[in-house]
Amino acid sequence: MRRRALVAIPLALSATLGTMLVAPPSPVSADVFGPISLISESATQQVVYAHDPAISGNGRYVAFDGSFGGTTGVWRKDLQTGSVEPVAVEDQTDPAVSAPDAELPSISENGRYVSFTTSARLDPLDDTNAGPDVYVRDMSIPAYPPASQSGPAPAGSFTLASAIDGSAQGLTYEPSSAGFGSIASGRSALSADGREVVFVTSAVSNLDGAGTPALQVAVRDLSTDSTQLVSVAYDPATGRPAIGHMTGREQPVSGEEGGLAYGAVYSPTLPLAPFRAPVAYALQSSIGASISADGSTVAWMGQNVSEQARTLSAELLPARYSEPLWRRIADGPEAPTRRITGGSDPANPACAANGETVLPPLASASDPCQGPFAIEAYGVWSGGTGNPVPQLSADGATVAFLANAPPVGATFGEILNRSSDLYVASMANGLTRVQAQRPLTELASGKAQDPATTAPIVDLGVSPDGSQVAFTTQRTVFPLDSPAYVTAPAATAGMVELFDVDLDNETLTRVTSGFAGGAGEAPHGTEVPGQDPYISTDGALSPSFSTDGDTLAFSSTAANLVYGDGNSPAKAGSQTFDGSDAFVVSRKLFAAQTTPQYISSPPPGPPLIPAWRLGLSAFSRPDGTVVLEIQAPGSGALRVGAQSAVDVAIPARGRAHGKRTLARRARARVTVLERTVATSSARAHAAGLIVVALKLAKRYSALALARGGLSAMSSIAFSAPGRPTLRLSVAVTFRRTERTRTERTPPRRRARTAHGGHGRKKGRR
Repeated sequence: MRRRALVAIPLALSATLGTMLVAPPSPVSADVFGPISLISESATQQVVYAHDPAISGNGRYVAFDGSFGGTTGVWRKDLQTGSVEPVAVEDQTDPAVSAPDAELPSISENGRYVSFTTSARLDPLDDTNAGPDVYVRDMSIPAYPPASQSGPAPAGSFTLASAIDGSAQGLTYEPSSAGFGSIASGRSALSADGREVVFVTSAVSNLDGAGTPALQVAVRDLSTDSTQLVSVAYDPATGRPAIGHMTGREQPVSGEEGGLAYGAVYSPTLPLAPFRAPVAYALQSSIGASISADGSTVAWMGQNVSEQARTLSAELLPARYSEPLWRRIADGPEAPTRRITGGSDPANPACAANGETVLPPLASASDPCQGPFAIEAYGVWSGGTGNPVPQLSADGATVAFLANAPPVGATFGEILNRSSDLYVASMANGLTRVQAQRPLTELASGKAQDPATTAPIVDLGVSPDGSQVAFTTQRTVFPLDSPAYVTAPAATAGMVELFDVDLDNETLTRVTSGFAGGAGEAPHGTEVPGQDPYISTDGALSPSFSTDGDTLAFSSTAANLVYGDGNSPAKAGSQTFDGSDAFVVSRKLFAAQTTPQYISSPPPGPPLIPAWRLGLSAFSRPDGTVVLEIQAPGSGALRVGAQSAVDVAIPARGRAHGKRTLARRARARVTVLERTVATSSARAHAAGLIVVALKLAKRYSALALARGGLSAMSSIAFSAPGRPTLRLSVAVTFRRTERTRTERTPPRRRARTAHGGHGRKKGRR
């Protein structure tokens, strides 16, 4: 068990009188990281650039792609000896092993095997297509002998992984093009023993027979030459993968929408972008999948979700809708694909008992069929900056992923701002998706142009035991109470920095900093006051953990992480010289210390420090208002609102016709939109109960008279100087059941005249 630094915390003493024996609370264990080491260099030279580092489980080797000595490709650094060896690189002397566009490496536990993607035909007998393919290099077999050694390289150095089931023959693609084929994600495509590889097809192929649609997930077992289709169609009648009547095999997934073909895997662009050689520092291919270290489980960002996994019986999600998916292939061919998170949770037993067939327009936390997110047409991931490929722990039971859909109960600003946040979910049986999911970051404001509070989470990685999640972002403000941010925040948002969440001790630590103690920096253009000189991906990317979780590898364009970094990026940027390097950083381990005990008298004054949290209850009044009883933790400002889905009439436009206008007779088009139907505010001068009455705005007040009233989600925000903003949400109903005095008293009727009209009776003369 590793030992971490101990951070003292204040002790709230009880009010017991007299001398007492006080046992101090368990100290908070904070993660402390040592100096950062530059590893993309040899004894004589530094790389021109290095991207996509992946560290071996034993912590000895790091594979990365980049340009070393003017030669591009994938390299492996031995952290013990300092040597840098080619894995798959450009070779002018031997075209048979030249792979100048090799990139996106993953590495096995002992560092012997490295997977990567390249369009080079490193196995010319079996690789007969022109597109990119996935290979695995065995580093124990030389492929690039020293110049002093003559003769061809030994056979077996490279094994083609994107191959037909039961054969060494590579897949064929339609149409045959250099830009489309098979692609493997960096860092997460290889099992710990190096024998199982997960990849995604980017073209129509013969993966599962001729004409297999593009964007399918497959796993290749190099020990048995078997290739398994992982992204399979779901049969709602059996709850298992669907079997084709003609083929007798599991069926791949494909759908069409708006004239575009959607496969099983999310793609940021359709038609697909072609594979290309490494370019200036940026996130690489967004299509991909992850395999757990034990080879049991595969996860990917999916589309055509209704075709792949269980949904509500009347729920038909659009083909473009995206959501992270998970399948434990070790359970055999009948193992279904499961949803990690989403808008609905049909697997919740309470949902089945409820009989709900489709989610209502307004997301409600009290609905047993409601998942963690208030989903829109695009799903959990709607594109933008960030790595959409979910990351798995070694056993596949823990999943870390990014989402930019608003969570249920989100504030109005969070709904409008679609920056990605980081989540972790447990795939253990017996948990609802709401119970299984936990947010690790949260937007600190609704200001989309403020990177300190709303910059996207860009990249992520999870430790093999699932206890740590590393991520990169420009953000400097982290409002969640847990995990607690224990690092001094940067003064302003700058380059993308690397952070580490430790779920064992509930802490969030900034890992990267300049060697002089400041934030990461690199040469940049003239800095305009109030404007960030860096872009949202300029800085740290590709976090990768060793098996024990104590060593992190990553890449960064920062020029001040290590003294003497000699390849600083150009101010204006460059396609071949971006200044990126590969680094490693290790956790500081400390010996265990005996916790001292003290005997003392209780201090004077109030003995207890109230917890900084909100309490909330709500009830409806017959007059159509909702009363919120809010337990405030101290002095501060309360902002209360209610949001609901209401019918909104949009007038239709008509054409003039003489002196009359057809627009007057045109019916308005009615649509359902979410609107803020009530707002209020209050001020708490001290800790205690604050009562706030919410009344519907005038334009919505009539909705309280409808049968069942108007259901809404009330959101409460409590802010105080020097404290994190607290937020709570609760489902409420505006229902008016009592009438006003005017409504209870019928209007007086006038007397009717003999002629049937109203007026005074005429008397006799």
